[in-house]
Amino acid sequence: QLVKGTLEYFRSGYQVKPDEKVPFREIVEEVLKLLDVQLSSIGAAVSLAEAFPTVYADRMRMVEVVTNLIQNSINYRDKTKPLTLEIGHRLSEDEDVFFVHDNGMGIDASESEKVFKLFYRGTSDGEGSGAGLAIVKRIIEAHGGRIWVQVQQEKGTTMCFALPRQNGTNKGG
Repeated sequence: QLVKGTLEYFRSGYQVKPDEKVPFREIVEEVLKLLDVQLSSIGAAVSLAEAFPTVYADRMRMVEVVTNLIQNSINYRDKTKPLTLEIGHRLSEDEDVFFVHDNGMGIDASESEKVFKLFYRGTSDGEGSGAGLAIVKRIIEAHGGRIWVQVQQEKGTTMCFALPRQNGTNKGG
């Protein structure tokens, strides 16, 4: 698992295909379909924003980003209650900001930057390898974007990422 995670990490920042125009909702729906059995088996409830923008990005890599963010929510959920996920976005002046919010264990504010380091796991309670968020960060940065965690103690975790826009349209990297 460590070797596989390491290989994927190093590949993730360098193998970004040319951008294509993709409605972000299609990316989210594709991931939810891929993870349907797993989400259903744990009784997860998922809510989506009513509308998402179109992005110019490597579709396969964006699917990988959303998959890893949702998988992270599954792996680090609070197993004493059903998982709830909110997937949405907001627009700012020069970028599209997307987020995945969960009601899981949450992340301590002191670890909000560490979670993006390869193989870092803030707790042994989760099921992940510690490679997912590092891979996500490399993909987002390869698209000219940025990623961060919004910390709210005991209110789960909100993973946010932004992709740059040009003339009102995301341009990707």
